[in-house]
Amino acid sequence: MNEAHREPEPLTELLTWTEIRARYPDQWVALVEMDWDDELDWFRVARVAGHGTTRRAPFDQMRAAGLQYAEVGHFFTGRIVPHALNFVR
Repeated sequence: MNEAHREPEPLTELLTWTEIRARYPDQWVALVEMDWDDELDWFRVARVAGHGTTRRAPFDQMRAAGLQYAEVGHFFTGRIVPHALNFVR
């Protein structure tokens, strides 16, 4: 079954980034209700409103569940590996 067509999951409880990464390894997550720390420029805790292996999946889940937020954080929980660039000489 396609990730976008799964039954919408309820919002999670408030989780730290470490807990989010452990629960949703190597996935894209849409985070809402983030408790932002301005000094660190990062959130303390947040709720996961959607997740999946594609960038689009978390937002499709939010839409299917009827969730609407003015602010949504979009993050990848895995390691980002840059692609090699071919330079033209």
